[in-house]
Amino acid sequence: MKQTMKRIKINVASLFMLALALIIGTNANAQGYNVESMKIELEDNTKNDIDRDYTSLLKWAGEAKEHSKTANSEKMWYYRGVLYLKIASLNNDLSKANPNAIRIALESFKKAIAGDVKEKYTKLAQGNLLNVAIGLYQSGYAFYTAGDYASSYTDFADAVPLMQYDVDGELKRKNLTSEFLEQMMAYSAMNNNEDQKAIQVFAKLIQKESLEPSIYVNISKLYLKTGDTAKALEAVTVGRGLLDSDKSLINAELDLYLKMGRSKELIEKLDVAIADDPGNTIYYFARAISFEGIGDMDKASADYDKILEIDPSFYDAAYNKGVMHLNKVAKVVDQLNGEYKPSIIAKKEAEINTLYGLAIVQFENVFENNAEMKVADKIELAGTMKKIYARLERMEKYNQMKAFEEANK
Repeated sequence: MKQTMKRIKINVASLFMLALALIIGTNANAQGYNVESMKIELEDNTKNDIDRDYTSLLKWAGEAKEHSKTANSEKMWYYRGVLYLKIASLNNDLSKANPNAIRIALESFKKAIAGDVKEKYTKLAQGNLLNVAIGLYQSGYAFYTAGDYASSYTDFADAVPLMQYDVDGELKRKNLTSEFLEQMMAYSAMNNNEDQKAIQVFAKLIQKESLEPSIYVNISKLYLKTGDTAKALEAVTVGRGLLDSDKSLINAELDLYLKMGRSKELIEKLDVAIADDPGNTIYYFARAISFEGIGDMDKASADYDKILEIDPSFYDAAYNKGVMHLNKVAKVVDQLNGEYKPSIIAKKEAEINTLYGLAIVQFENVFENNAEMKVADKIELAGTMKKIYARLERMEKYNQMKAFEEANK
């Protein structure tokens, strides 16, 4: 083109201005034709999206974007956005060849809105930005399931501001909301070991008084991970204030009190929880441990008994009950130190044997019935049981435990 123009200028100087005007006018019309061709092809209702002429569409889009006459055209940006939005949704070789299609669509619709002084394409672009939000959610979820949490965080984050265009609540009815996307951002950060980033997102949701209990539970866990038990408890307390009867928040609060060693406060809260849900063995178990923590063994024992009454297969309760009997043995043994009276010694020995007998009943339940018990734990328990059987002179059982230990060395 430059060579042709130069030749015209040299040979026919008087026609230069007219020729230049014709060339520019033709070029501009060509770019306008490109945009209009995109519009016609993209809006052809006789074709499915998979059947459109994407080779020509991409050519027209590229040329129109680069030419100065159409580079800032809101119409060009709008139809460029539509093109790449369609490509992103194809799920074929073309979409694979254009992995950034959804982001090109995002950029294009934003530029269409920014340059649309007469607002001819603004509402159309805003409506399509909701489709972009869906596309970003889908790609974010794909990244999330693939374990690429940094990319999933970015896609979810970029989708959040687009939710402002869901004025009719169409996506909300499909459970796709800003809050849900922000939750996914937080989970992405958590899984990527970016705890502070996750805390920031959860904190924003809490400021909005979210009614999703997992937000309060998870931020509490993150605070606890950093060692800030005060903030962990504060988060759960705020959640309980909004969702007083939510079981996950109740359990999180109880777990915190247990970890903080605030047994008396925990027992009070567990009393309320048990009254509300008397069949919940977890609450009884937590209260039993708390009673042990303050030395109230009778109440702890009663709670373990209640657990086993409700669920005989709650083997942790059976094991703890057995250990309680062994701890009582240790106290009786201490009482025998320095004791020389045969009658008292005989009485204490009988008491010890009774306690060993009570303990072995619980341990036998665990050893014989807990199919999920780890082999290492079972070997350790067998060693304890072997000593008890020796003390009780139950040699057949003693030999069984000895054989089990040897077989699993």
